[in-house]
Amino acid sequence: MEGRNECGICKEFHKRFCNQQIHRRKPCFFKILDDNFSSGLVFEKELLSELNGDVLSNIIQLKGPTGEAHKISIKKISASVLLRTGWQGFASFHKLQREDVLLFYYEGNSSFNVFFYNKNGIEKSSKRGRSEEERGQTTYCKVKISSSLDSSCDDEIEREEKQDIGESSSRHACARRSAQKFISGRRPVTDRQKQNALSRANNKFQSTNTCFIKTMLETSVYRIFYLVVPVEFGRKNLPRKNTTISLSLPHGSRKWNVTCTHNTYATDQRQSVWRFNGGWWKFVLENNLEEGDVCVFEMKAELELTVHIFRVVEEIVKLLVVN
Repeated sequence: MEGRNECGICKEFHKRFCNQQIHRRKPCFFKILDDNFSSGLVFEKELLSELNGDVLSNIIQLKGPTGEAHKISIKKISASVLLRTGWQGFASFHKLQREDVLLFYYEGNSSFNVFFYNKNGIEKSSKRGRSEEERGQTTYCKVKISSSLDSSCDDEIEREEKQDIGESSSRHACARRSAQKFISGRRPVTDRQKQNALSRANNKFQSTNTCFIKTMLETSVYRIFYLVVPVEFGRKNLPRKNTTISLSLPHGSRKWNVTCTHNTYATDQRQSVWRFNGGWWKFVLENNLEEGDVCVFEMKAELELTVHIFRVVEEIVKLLVVN
């Protein structure tokens, strides 16, 4: 076909055909993302039968087109496999969307190379730097939004693995609580009401202290229970090691101790990420935080934060346990 004018579709087909020839000896399959893809991804038994007889380990590895690797914890259900912890981070990292097509090539040793196509069959670029959301913002007086990112988390994988093999002590109780899933018992809310909570936090809260603001996500308050700290705040105020943070409310003497873990990016060891993990679930449940609620974290002293809560719905209804 060299020397002939090819339309865009022909060029795309030719590129994919060549790619298939390169990988034709490797087991491969594709998945189309549905409305519920963010909560997990299932590999059916028909797909698993094509993996050269290999049995997947409890943690698999997914590599995107740029070569970065994400560890994903899996749960085996009958002959199928559910991708669990780490999948949301992988999907968020590559900005996956509903109706995207993912092409999986099995490399052996529970490792896959993954390529992405949009619903029109065009390959998606996975090049990305850290987003504004991931970097976060540290502000004074008036604060600005800094949404968390559901990124891949080795410590979360380790926590679920420890739960699977069993542990005594309070650490096992914490892991078991984190494995539970909750749903909201409040009345239905709109996106506008959630935006109003954010507006109140931005307009009404003022302080000369260092602070950051977070909108609560599902993984912050209903399941898994972790919160990503804005990187800029972490760099200036937190140690580059695991430590304990004390949280309190503005008008109360009660304090909650929360484990703040420090990790570096797999693709760039110079880049750090801080997360609230152990103990965060207790603060969430005892203060009945909900998805969309906005929290302003104000630094009162070293490793001590006061949390100002701006609720979407002021009426408090206890969360309901799913499992």
